[in-house]
Amino acid sequence: MKKQIKHKIRFYQDSKDLPFCNYKRIVQTGDFYFMIKGYEPGDDVNYDVKKLQEKFQEIEEDYATSMNVKNHDVVNYGQHAISTNEFNKYNIILHLIELTIRSTEIRKFHKLPESEDLNAGTIKDLLKDFKIQKSDNLYKQREFVLNKIEKIKNELLKIESQIKKADAERKDSEFDIEEQFVSVCLGLEIPVDDTKISLYQYGLMVKALIKRVEEINKMNSHAR
Repeated sequence: MKKQIKHKIRFYQDSKDLPFCNYKRIVQTGDFYFMIKGYEPGDDVNYDVKKLQEKFQEIEEDYATSMNVKNHDVVNYGQHAISTNEFNKYNIILHLIELTIRSTEIRKFHKLPESEDLNAGTIKDLLKDFKIQKSDNLYKQREFVLNKIEKIKNELLKIESQIKKADAERKDSEFDIEEQFVSVCLGLEIPVDDTKISLYQYGLMVKALIKRVEEINKMNSHAR
């Protein structure tokens, strides 16, 4: 049911005031009435859309300047963080496999009973939620994990190349705000309700993600 907004119209003044969910809806639909506080689609509003559009552009420009982040970079940063997390998890599994193999070989050499704490079955259980081929043979499982790690390393190199290219070009491009938002949440590994954060707070999340990836890159550059 349509409602008519009769009270004094108040609209959002800056990026700290504008909810991120409203910003997304404006970007996705072009409906600048989302700049009005309390507006819902279909409401009967008598207000100059051009003024709302101008205010939105003013907020967007101020936000972009304060954050100094290009929209198309964010998805790459998110993908990089996701791949790095996966890379680290598989490295932990690889370390456990190596320990298990070494422990098994020592026990066989000394004719000791098999350990119940660390064996092929334990490794298989640890890998049950991982998207990787499974094997009861520890040597084969190590090979599968090594291949997976190599694949992720190649993915990381590809993403890093894309980030460097984007940094060099710095050209504005079309982007999917929903994809960007999901990438930021996944990259930071935190669930976020877009109705409870402002555009400015979202920008801080983006900066936190980029900082996190840059720190990971520094650590990985020494490890490789």
